[in-house]
Amino acid sequence: MYVLNVSGIDCDSGVSKITKSVQSMGSDEIVSVDSTVSKVKVENSERPERVREAVDALGFPAEFRA
Repeated sequence: MYVLNVSGIDCDSGVSKITKSVQSMGSDEIVSVDSTVSKVKVENSERPERVREAVDALGFPAEFRA
């Protein structure tokens, strides 16, 4: 499990876009998006950098939480 800090998630549409994008990477991806604290938690992913890049590509700058 890892957490991304994500900028610009300010509506349900953004939450939906991120959730669908991450889930499309694999059937066992578990994603939780919390727009109130700008965090995306991902479980069961073997490709964390790929997930970060996909979130960035949607227009939501993302970085791994320290």
